[in-house]
Amino acid sequence: MKPKILSWNARGLNDIGKRLQVRNLLHGWKPDIVCLQETKLKIVNKKIIRSIWDCVHVDWVYLAAKGASGEVLVMWDK
Repeated sequence: MKPKILSWNARGLNDIGKRLQVRNLLHGWKPDIVCLQETKLKIVNKKIIRSIWDCVHVDWVYLAAKGASGEVLVMWDK
């Protein structure tokens, strides 16, 4: 199996409208692994993850920024 990997500079996901746009794109692309940079998210929890990706078996790891930029959110289908 070849996993589908998506890497994207999200440029801020604090806005629910932007998260909805990303969610709709992910629904259509059906990736196995998603890497989002520059998310600008203050808190990452299950509710936020579900608002971004509707994958039933999603797991994730979040690396917060050290300064003004650099956040990385990696999600995958378990």
